[in-house]
Amino acid sequence: ILLLPTLILLSGLHTAASAVDSIPKYEYKDPLTGKPLLCNRCPPGTHMVAHCTASTQTKCAPCANEYFTELWNYLPRCLYCHSFCTGNQEVARECSPTSDRVCRCKQGFYSADDFCIPHTECGPGEGVLTRGSSKMDTVCEKCSEGFYSTSTSALDSCIKQEECEAGQLTLLQGSVYQDTVCGSCEDLANGGETLRRFLSGFLSKMRKTFVFFNKSSIIVTEYDVRNNSPLLDQIRDWVYKTPEKQLWNMPQMLRSCQLSSMADRLQKRLSDIKQLSPNCTLSF
Repeated sequence: ILLLPTLILLSGLHTAASAVDSIPKYEYKDPLTGKPLLCNRCPPGTHMVAHCTASTQTKCAPCANEYFTELWNYLPRCLYCHSFCTGNQEVARECSPTSDRVCRCKQGFYSADDFCIPHTECGPGEGVLTRGSSKMDTVCEKCSEGFYSTSTSALDSCIKQEECEAGQLTLLQGSVYQDTVCGSCEDLANGGETLRRFLSGFLSKMRKTFVFFNKSSIIVTEYDVRNNSPLLDQIRDWVYKTPEKQLWNMPQMLRSCQLSSMADRLQKRLSDIKQLSPNCTLSF
């Protein structure tokens, strides 16, 4: 009957002894006797105030605000939280009694060589395969057949091109830089959104850049417009803001800017569309 309480008592004493033994120690020479002492280290979040003696254990005190100790120690003072998040960094974990402040790159940036660098933006004709993280840059991929991208973005994937329904014409074939324009010759002749999408797409397919400063002037430069997002946006903006009456004069405007070959390609495409709908009248 007495055996069970005795076993429990012994078990408790063993557990308490194990807990004491598990505390890390450090060796210290007693200044009074010169004998070595085995002192308890202070736990994380505290520091040593006084070494142990032959009759007392080590005295520890909590770290003050903005100070820390991460390990069992016998430091005379806690360590200062010296990490400060600046520039394109933000706080991932605030300073605490047991750890220094931890910084990470803000949204839209990743860490490389101790700097936070903006995520790469995928240009027109490309989409995001893998979004960037705080530790990795964006991974871009060229849009595959049947997909397109008109934007410069670190977030957007390629978009599936429109598939023309039965009875619709492919007014303008899409590319990796733009969507397919579907509709009928009559839709194009009626103007509106179809006309503007058609002309915007046609101009965006060209290898020259058009900078439209007002409703009547076109400045031509020798850049490839297709993979230049700001210029693509400028062309679309001009097409959508220009009065429709002026858009019908596009071939003449192109010829006046010494862009006769482009004007010829536009009229050839319009002629091909009209041949598929003999009763349709286009005003170009």
